[in-house]
Amino acid sequence: MSIGDILADQREAAAIRAGASASDIRHARDSGFDPQDVMTIRQVTAARAVLLMFRCPNLAARSLHGLLPAKTAVTTAKSGTSGAVTSPSGLLMVSDYDIMSCWRQENAGFRKIPITATTPGAKYGAWLPEARELVRELNRSLVTKIQHGAQDDWLDAERNRGLKPEDLYLAFRLGVPEMLAGPAALERFYRQDMLFWPYLPNGRHCGRTS
Repeated sequence: MSIGDILADQREAAAIRAGASASDIRHARDSGFDPQDVMTIRQVTAARAVLLMFRCPNLAARSLHGLLPAKTAVTTAKSGTSGAVTSPSGLLMVSDYDIMSCWRQENAGFRKIPITATTPGAKYGAWLPEARELVRELNRSLVTKIQHGAQDDWLDAERNRGLKPEDLYLAFRLGVPEMLAGPAALERFYRQDMLFWPYLPNGRHCGRTS
């Protein structure tokens, strides 16, 4: 058993003591999330009737949650296969959770909650109160905190990361987590609930949200 396996087992034990379910543990193993964070997001999205989509961190990050701080929004370096990244100042950080989009259930459908700067296309800036309150509630309990806004809502198509074939996604639909393997699965998930799909066939962002 590797050190990473031992650390991941310790994270699972801590999550179980905090009330995580067997399903939370399983989704953490598949996604690279901390199991306690799977539990937290599941509970918050159920309580708030929210649909929240994430791109998963590297699976190796599972052993580093709680040991390293989350990768900050200003860090441009990409996480390696270890699930960690080093800042220019030498700070070691764990791969963060990247929100793709967020939607609130209303009547028979969903309404977008933009999680981004109110100035269109800006990477930084004040968020609308609804988005701010939701992320603050999550971050009060998350082991690895959310560091920045939603990828779908960043309308700078040139700098938006877009979609990569190797990406994995974890969706929380009103408290029910579901793994989505790759952009095609993510697109099917969006379209089943008639959510706006902002990506072109080549994976680039289209530069709008509707």
